[in-house]
Amino acid sequence: MPLERDEGEYAYAGQLILEGIPPYQLAYNVKLPGTYVAYAGMMAVFGQTPRGIHLGFLLVNVAVLVFLYLIARRFLGRSGSWVACATYGLLSASPAVCGLAGHATQLVTLAALAGFWLLLKAREGGRPVMFFWSGLSFGVSFLCKQPGLFFGLMGGAILVRDAGETRPIKFARSILFLLGWITPLALACGWLWQAGTFPQFWRWTVTYSRMHGSVMPPAKAWERVLSFIQSAKFDDLFWLLAAGGFIVLLLQKKKSDRKFLLLML
Repeated sequence: MPLERDEGEYAYAGQLILEGIPPYQLAYNVKLPGTYVAYAGMMAVFGQTPRGIHLGFLLVNVAVLVFLYLIARRFLGRSGSWVACATYGLLSASPAVCGLAGHATQLVTLAALAGFWLLLKAREGGRPVMFFWSGLSFGVSFLCKQPGLFFGLMGGAILVRDAGETRPIKFARSILFLLGWITPLALACGWLWQAGTFPQFWRWTVTYSRMHGSVMPPAKAWERVLSFIQSAKFDDLFWLLAAGGFIVLLLQKKKSDRKFLLLML
C-alpha cells in the first residue's frame, strides 16, 4: 500500500531528521514533533520505504495489544482481556479509521497505555521511580499529538484522588510523575531552541493550532453527534455499542477503584 496523505508528511519530516535537518525548518505542521522522531527511528531501522514504515507500525500495533492485554487482565480477567484485544485488533485494522496507515494515533495509544500500565503497577506498591516512568510515557503520548495531553491529565487526576482517599498522601510520587510528564516536551523544546526552529515550532503547534482547533464552536458538538448517528455505517455501530457500555458503567451503584479507573480512561 502506498503512503497516504499524513504518512507522506510524517515520512518527509522524518527523512529530514535523518539528514540532520530539525523539525519546523523546512517542513511545518500543527502537530508536535514526537511522530516525526518516531518515523525517523522506524525508517532508520526498517528502511525509508512504505514497506519499512508499515512494518514499524505493525509492531507498534502489536505492542499496543500487549499493553491492552496487561491492563484489561486487571479489570476484566483473562477471558475479558482476550475479548478486548480481539475487538481492538479488529477495529484498529479497519479502513474506516485509517487503521492500515501509520498515523500519530497509534503512537499516542501505545505511549498512553504504557503510562497507564506503569501507573497501575506503581500504585500497587511498585518502586517510586515507576511514577516517573509513567509520567514520561504520558508525556511522550502528548508529544506525538496534542490530544495525548488528556491521558496525562487522567494520570494526574488518579493521583489526586489517591491523595484524598485511604492511601497516604505522598507528594514525592506526584512530583516524580510531574517531572516525567514534562520531560519529553522540555527535551524537545531544548532541542528545537538549540536548532533555531523554536519560534516556528511555537507558531505552528501553539498559535496556529489553537486557532485551527477553534474553527468549530462547542455549540455544534451535539449537531455533529446527531449527524454521526443518522449516517452511521456498520463500523460506526461499534462506537455506539461502546457508548452503551459507558452508560452501563455509570449506572453501577457500587463505588470501586475499578469503576473509577475505567471511567477516567
